[in-house]
Amino acid sequence: MPKWHISQVFFNQFSKLNFASTVNNVTVRFTILGLLAAALITKYQAEQFVQSSAQQPLNLSTAPSSFPAVQIAIKPSIRPTSKRLTTPSPLPTVQLTTKSFTRRTFNSPVPPPPVPDWAIAQSIPIPSRQQGKQDSEVVYNLTKPPKFKHSQQLQTIVNDVVELAAAQNLPKMPLSITLIDAKTNETAGYQQETPRYPASVVKMFWMVVLYSQIENSLWENEKDFAPYLAKMIQESDNEAASFIMDQVTGTRSESELKGEKFKVWQNKRQHVNRFFRQAGYKNISIAQKTFPIDYIHLQEPEGSESQLLDNPKNWNRITTQHAARLLYEICYAKQAVSPQASQKMCGWLKRDLNPKAWRSPDSYDFNPVRTFFAESLPYKRVQFYSKAGWTSFSRAETAMIVTENKTYILAIFAQDSAYADDIEIFPKMSRLVYKRMIARSSKK
Repeated sequence: MPKWHISQVFFNQFSKLNFASTVNNVTVRFTILGLLAAALITKYQAEQFVQSSAQQPLNLSTAPSSFPAVQIAIKPSIRPTSKRLTTPSPLPTVQLTTKSFTRRTFNSPVPPPPVPDWAIAQSIPIPSRQQGKQDSEVVYNLTKPPKFKHSQQLQTIVNDVVELAAAQNLPKMPLSITLIDAKTNETAGYQQETPRYPASVVKMFWMVVLYSQIENSLWENEKDFAPYLAKMIQESDNEAASFIMDQVTGTRSESELKGEKFKVWQNKRQHVNRFFRQAGYKNISIAQKTFPIDYIHLQEPEGSESQLLDNPKNWNRITTQHAARLLYEICYAKQAVSPQASQKMCGWLKRDLNPKAWRSPDSYDFNPVRTFFAESLPYKRVQFYSKAGWTSFSRAETAMIVTENKTYILAIFAQDSAYADDIEIFPKMSRLVYKRMIARSSKK
C-alpha cells in the first residue's frame, strides 16, 4: 500500500477518535449536572417531609401499617427434644398480649430468667428487683435457736415411733425424728442431728429466704411471687421452686462454667446456705434445686447444676432438728423474718384435711395429705401446717399439729427406698404420736 494512502487512513482514524472524545466529554458533563440536580431535589423533598412530620405527628393507633400484625409465641411443642442443658436465652419466650409482663421487668440489668409454660399462659409478671439491689444479700433475723429442754416423756413417744418402724421391717439407720411440745418448750428426738436428704421439705427454707428479701425491700412487688409460692409450697411444684431459686440467688441453670465464672455462680447460689448457717443452722446445705424441672429440660442435674453437686455428690442436707425449728419459728413463735411475714408463710403451709379436698381426683400430682402425717388425723379436730417431700429413695415431712389444747411439731426424715415405697408408715407414725400427745395433754 502506498505511503500516502497509509497516512491518509491514519489521519482519518485520528479525526474520528478526536470527534468521539469531544462527544464523550459533553455527555459526561451533562450526566454530572443531572446527578447534582437530582440530589438537590431529593434533599429538598426530604426537608419538606421532616417539617410536615414534626408539625403533624404520626398516630400509631390509627395509621395503617404496611406490615401484618404478628404475635410472638413459642409453643412447648417446638422446644428441642434433647434433655441436654442449653444456655438460657437473654430474653424470655413469652406471648405478647395486653396482659404481658410489665415494663419494669426490662429495667433490670440481669436478663429475665426462663419462665414455666403455665406462667406464660397466665401472663404472670416476672418479679423485678429494686434498682441497685441486684447483688444484695440478706441474713436471717433469728441468730440463735429456741431454748428447748429435753423431755423423757416425749423421748418415750419417739422411741415407740422407731419401734413401730422396726415392727414393719423398716430399717432404723436411715430414720431421723424430732418432736417438740410447743407449749411447754420440751423436745426429744432420734438421730435428729444427722443431715439427710429432705426432698421437697427444702422448699420451706427457700420461702423464708424469699420473704426476708421482700421484707428488706429487695423486690418491687411482693404480689408477683404469689403464683410461684402457691405452686411451690401447696403443690410442691419443681418448676416454681426452680424459678424462685433463680430469683433469690440471681443465678440460672447454665451449661458447664469454667474457672472464675463458676466460682462467682457458686457463691451466689450458696447464699441460701449462708442465710441459715449464720443463724445457727449448722452444716445445712440447701443450694441444690429439686428435679426434674421440665421447662428447662432437666430431668437431673447437668451443666452448672452438676458442677454444684461436685464429687462426692453434695445433695441437699437438712436435719429433722432444722426442719422442726424452722416450722416452730414460722407458725408457732411467728418470729421468722417478721410477725407479718411469718403469718403469710404459715398461711401457705396450712393444709385442708377435709377428705373432699385431698381425695379429689383433681388434686395435685403431689398430694401433701395422702400417704403423709395428716391422712390419719381427725380433720375436724386439728389444724395442720406442713411441708412434705417424697422421692424414689426418701420420704420426709415436718408438720405442726394444733388441737384444742395442744400444739406439737413432728419432723421425720426417712432416707431409704423402703420408706419411700411404704404409703402407710407415715400415717401410722403420725397417728401414734397424736394419740400419745393428746393423752399426755389430758394428764396435765
